[in-house]
Amino acid sequence: MNKQVKRWLYRTGVFLASLTMTAGSLTAVPAAVHADTTTSSTSSSSSTNSTTDYTVNAKAAIAIDATTGQVLYAKNANTKLAIASISKIITVGVIEQEIKAGKLSWNTKVKVTKEEAKLSENTEYSNITLTAGKSYTVKELTEAAMIKSADAAAITLSRATGDSTASFVKKMQAFVKKAGVTDAKLYNQVGLTNSQMGSYGLKGVAKNAENEMTATDVAKIAQYLIKNYPSLLNITKLTLTTIDGTTVTTINKMLAGQSDAPTQVKIDGLKTGTSDKAGACFVSTGTYQGHRIITVVLHATGGGDERFTQTANLYRLIANEYTAYTVQPSVAATVPNGKVTTTTLTTQGKITLWKKDGTLLSPSLAINSKAADKNGKLTAPVKKGQVVGELTYAGLTGLDGNKLTVDVVPTTNVDKANVFVRMGRWVKSHI
Repeated sequence: MNKQVKRWLYRTGVFLASLTMTAGSLTAVPAAVHADTTTSSTSSSSSTNSTTDYTVNAKAAIAIDATTGQVLYAKNANTKLAIASISKIITVGVIEQEIKAGKLSWNTKVKVTKEEAKLSENTEYSNITLTAGKSYTVKELTEAAMIKSADAAAITLSRATGDSTASFVKKMQAFVKKAGVTDAKLYNQVGLTNSQMGSYGLKGVAKNAENEMTATDVAKIAQYLIKNYPSLLNITKLTLTTIDGTTVTTINKMLAGQSDAPTQVKIDGLKTGTSDKAGACFVSTGTYQGHRIITVVLHATGGGDERFTQTANLYRLIANEYTAYTVQPSVAATVPNGKVTTTTLTTQGKITLWKKDGTLLSPSLAINSKAADKNGKLTAPVKKGQVVGELTYAGLTGLDGNKLTVDVVPTTNVDKANVFVRMGRWVKSHI
């Protein structure tokens, strides 16, 4: 066998061995954006009301795009604080999850205990009166908890599948983990202190223990709820409902028709919170010129309705400082071992990017490690619609505090080229 043939066989062996290697990291490469198709550009120069003062007076606050998680404003957003009855969005999230799993239905009935009935009559807490021994549907209890922030109703609701406070709190912890929250302090399903929970309090826990998390955590949970259980907004947007013959009126004064409803933002949720330790808090969501936003205000300065004033300031700030671009970015990706060697990657539908003056919307592409070869290139087979990478926007911030990223998927399938085609390409590239 001559030396040339030996050399060719050796190189062929190296090439075939390399086909079995898998990539072990997320590799970023500049993205050649072929079609950053702007379907709409929304100028935000107009204010949500006449004043130009949009300082957010609260211990902590955050505003995000509900779809991408782009952070539009943050103040002490990673400081853990008491959240009071905002806790009930987690409670209802667990209930929504169990309904989806078939463990409950909106018509499932739960009987009120004597202690819950007594608690429901305590005027120190937010409540509607419940009757001991009477059964209420899951939907009625959910509406009471979300519209009136009824504490006793939230406790009754949490027992719908037979849970104690301790077991339900474990479900709450598992739920928020799905939303990306790993270190929240959760002690009950209501937001009261452990001592205020009476016999429903946790044993071995301090009397003054109260649910705490960051504004960022609250925003993550709200985003997760809206994405996975959007019908919840059909409840939170209600200004009144009837429960057991009694008309229940919302305490969310920013809903349409209420005293603090903004003119340019349509608020349809989510939840207030008030306690001695938490002060006045509010997590809201609404649409501004067709774009859904989530805001969180914790411990508003001055308490009371200041939570609504500061929330309005957040929306006003967004309106004054940002322009919203609705886009579906499209980038080319190389597939060295594919039947075709390039494919188009794009986002799963249109997204909104919020831009301040001077900010560039120039993303870089990173292929996920499972979808990349050793050089960070996309590797076949490629399945249409499967997430294979992400675009990173250097000038924008995501909920994790890092640069904003959005997932991208192939627009077509790409099959793997046969070994002879791949071998031919390798030989050609080394001649």
